[in-house]
Formats: sequence, structure tokens, C-alpha cells
Amino acid sequence: MTQAGATVSSEKFAKQAKSFVQDFAAYAGRNGVFAALLAVVAAMSESVGLLLLVPLISIVTATSDSAGRFHVAVLHMLALAGAQTRTARLSLLLSIFAVLLVFRAVIVARRDTALARLQMGYVEQIRSRIARRLAGASWPAVSRLQHARVTNLLGGDIQRIGGAANFLVQFLAALVLIAFQAAIAFLLAPRLTGMALALIAVGVSASFFMLGRAHRLGAQLSRTGIALMHETAQFLGGLKLAAGQNRQAAFVSEFETSLAALKGQQLAFVRQQALNRLAATIISGLVGALIAFVGLTVLDTPPAVLITTLLIFARISAPAMQMSHAVQQFANMLPAYGEVCRLETELSVQEAPRPYLVRNPIAPGPIVFSNVSFSYPQASAFFGPITDLNLVIQPGSFIGVSGPSGVGKTTFADLLVGLLEPQAGEITVGDSPLLGAAAASWRDHVSYVVQDPYLFRDTIRRNLLWASSHASEADLWEALAVAGADALVRGMQSGLDTLVGERGGLVSGGERQRLCLARAVLRRPWLYVLDEATSAIDVAAERDILRRVLALAPRPTIVMIAHRDESLSACDHILRFEGGRVVVDAPALAKL
Repeated sequence: MTQAGATVSSEKFAKQAKSFVQDFAAYAGRNGVFAALLAVVAAMSESVGLLLLVPLISIVTATSDSAGRFHVAVLHMLALAGAQTRTARLSLLLSIFAVLLVFRAVIVARRDTALARLQMGYVEQIRSRIARRLAGASWPAVSRLQHARVTNLLGGDIQRIGGAANFLVQFLAALVLIAFQAAIAFLLAPRLTGMALALIAVGVSASFFMLGRAHRLGAQLSRTGIALMHETAQFLGGLKLAAGQNRQAAFVSEFETSLAALKGQQLAFVRQQALNRLAATIISGLVGALIAFVGLTVLDTPPAVLITTLLIFARISAPAMQMSHAVQQFANMLPAYGEVCRLETELSVQEAPRPYLVRNPIAPGPIVFSNVSFSYPQASAFFGPITDLNLVIQPGSFIGVSGPSGVGKTTFADLLVGLLEPQAGEITVGDSPLLGAAAASWRDHVSYVVQDPYLFRDTIRRNLLWASSHASEADLWEALAVAGADALVRGMQSGLDTLVGERGGLVSGGERQRLCLARAVLRRPWLYVLDEATSAIDVAAERDILRRVLALAPRPTIVMIAHRDESLSACDHILRFEGGRVVVDAPALAKL
């Protein structure tokens, strides 16, 4: 990689790290301060315990005279406590040491619990934040998102953000512990400690040069995760088609390619971590040997002080290695947080004013399109534009919509239900412009059923209740009867409690459409928008269903997008779209 590329990567890492730390600190608040205090108390208690080793060792080895001023101070305090003999002093010191061990164990348990709560809470807050962004964003912004990207972000990337938070916490906890233990070592042997800390600083600094590579590998891992999610969705969605044409091997090959890339990136990072641990082990050994040699031959350090200092640095080596490991893992996982920020930025640019949280009363009345125009920012073969559309739909009317693909029919339907706001012109319902909170209120009175109806991986009952959570069982059966699905459900072994499978895969296409129509009926809306919603149902059954829907009181308005002439002939009027305009507005050839 070029020097310029490495610099850009380092700058990107620094920027993401700063943003992440600020975000995590803002979430942590007072709970974070409490966890930090617990970490400090735990580090202090361990450091005091290490400091007590000097008088303990000197008493046991009978080297009191060479143990230094700290030992003299401890002896004085022990004398004040009434411990005059060697046995009494040893007993009292061991008792204090035992109490410290128990106290530290309790504090560490509280600290770890507090830190784990912070980490898990932060992850859930991020996940909830993404869900709220998605729910509050404008429909065009959401519709352009790659599903695999969002799925990977809410799954694997969120877990990696949790890992980044965990390693950040580990780094800070290790830093606090090292600071206190280094202070104790400096108090006992300033020159030895200064020399050892200089060597450790060199080793830790060397590991920072590898952060850029860890960060790049993490970014590649996020991209590969998206590709793997995409291949998984393709694999599951197209498996039946592939099996019917003996093309399973092609799906498996693409899936295995993404798996191999993921494995390669993970192994590259594991190798880097192994090299870091090797370097840290070598440096730790050199520091210990140097302390022992210089302390004995050059500085003539008292044995109790030297042994305690060696023990302190032996204990420091573990959190130092933990810091090095944590900062590498943090750098590797940080790009997942960058993906979250990027998605939030994309959604906030075209964020709706969260009308789903607000309701403004809206009265029924004619739906009026006045010089309405809308086009997607990027040309689409599936969603055509609407241009200067003028239209009045009276309450209770039955309107058919036809035309070839890509001429604006679905765009018209999305405008009609308030998912899109006109870029020019105005849509009104009664006297209310279909904007913001009024559009949210309008959608409370709309049932929108599409050609590929969506059923949750749950029971028929739960799928129906999604539309109206307080509906009674009688209401459910009435809605099923209107959709012509009551006999179907009664014939199932578990009735309303029958599982329909992933996306309704355990029932046929026509049965799935009937169940989705029943769910729409359960809302008792003013307007039904049926976008090829009956395409898998035969014409005679379709007419029976529509007749029952129109017989509901009060009579609802139906706008039905269809390609079958037999379906359109049942409507009051037919609107034919071409190029985003209505080119034909004519009565249907037949009536229900």
C-alpha cells in the first residue's frame, strides 16, 4: 500500500475512533462514571496488595534492615496496632492482605457487571437507533437500500460494534491498572521502573503501527459480510428454481467464494494478532531479565523491593498485552461503526419528520391529485415517474389501473397511500393536504396489498392480528370469510394457529394472497390499494372477493392495479397509464 494510502487509512481510523469514543461516552453517562470508579478502586486495591508484599517478604526473609523506608513506615503502623513480635506482624499483614483480596474480588465482580451492562446496552441502543432511522426515513431513501447491507449491519456488524465497545473498555481498564501498578513500582524503585516503562512504551508503540492494517482488514470484513448476506438471500430465495433446473452447484459455488474470502480476511488478522503476542512476550521477558540484572548488579536494590518490583512488572505484562490486543481488535471492528454512521447519514439526508409518531385528524372525502409530479432521483426500470397528474377519486368508487411495466403505476399507488410526497402539485383527502402528520393519519385508514404478499414466519392468527391487535376471534373469521379464506383455514389441522413458514412459504401463492387480503379487511379501511394483489386467484373467486369487500359498510374505495382484462372489467373506471400520465379514463366494460 502507498504511503498516501496508509495516511488516509490512519486518518480515517482516528476520525472513526474519536466519533465512537464520544458516542459511547455520551451513552455511558453517569453509569460510565460509576464503572470507571469501580475500575479505579479495583486497581488501587490490587496495587495496595502488591505494596504490602514488601514488608511481608522482608519479615519472612528477615531482611528488615534493607527493605527501605516503606518497610519502616509499615513497622511503625503495626506497632501502633499492637503487633510487636514477628509472628504478630506477619499475622496482621496476612489478615489485611486477605481482606484486600476479598474486597478486590467483590469490586472486580461489580466492575465487570457494570461494564458488561454498558456494552450490551450500547449495542441495543445502536440497533434501536438504526431501526428508528429506518422507520423515520422517507420511503425513497429506504427503498434504495440493499437488504443484505441492512441485514448484515443489524446482525454481524452490530456484534462487531459490541466487540469494539468491549475492547475499548478492556483497554481503559488495563490502562488504569497499569497506571496504578506502575506508580507503586516507581515508589519502590524509581530508576528500575523508569527503565522498564521506557522499554514497554517502545513495544506498545510498535503495535500502533499495525493499526492501519487491522482497520483495513476490518473494512474488508464488513464488505465481505454484506456479500455473504446477499449470497445467502440469493441462495435461499432461488434454491427451488435452481433445484428445478439442476443449477444448485452455481449457487453453492458463489456462496463458497464469499465464505473463502471471509475466512482469508479473518486468518490474516489472526496472524497479525499472533505476531503481536509474540513480540509482547519477547519484550516482557527482556524487561524482567533487565530489571533483575540491573537491580542486582548496578543499583544494589534490596531483595524484597527487587522481588516485589519484578512481580509488579510480571503482573503489568498481562494488562499491557491485553491493551495491545484490545487496540488491534478495536481497530479491526471499528469499520462496523463506520457503516452505521454512513447509513445514518444517508437516511438523515432524506429523513421524514417521523410522522408515524404523530397523528392529525383527517376526514373522509374525495382523493384529489392536482398537477402532481414525482420521479425517483435515479432512473428505474420498475418505478416510473408521475407527471402533471390531475385526478379525482370519489369515496366508494372502484378504480382499475392498467398499463405496461415502468409507466408509473406503483409510483401512483405509493403517492396515493402517502408513502411518497409530490415533488410538485398537491394531493388532498377531503380538505387535508396529504403531507406529514396528515399523511400518517391517512395511512391509518388504508390497506395496501401488493403482488408478492408478505406473511411473517408465524401463525395465521398472529399474521392477521398484526393489522388489528385488538380484533376478536369473530373478527378474524369474518375477515377470512370476506377474503374467501375461511374454509381454507378451517380445513387446516391447527386452524388459526397454523404456521405459514418463512414469508408464507408453507401455503400456495393464491392462499397467501387470500390471507393478506383478510389481513387488509381486518383494518376496515376507507381505501384498499391492491397492486396485483389477486393475480394468483382465479377470476371467478377474485370477483366474489371484491363483491364482498364492496358490500362492507361503509362502502370502501378500491384502487386495483391489474394486467388481466377480466379483473379490470369489474371496475367502475379504468385508468390506463403511459409515461406517468393517464392516457385513458374510461368506464369498464362490465360491472360486478
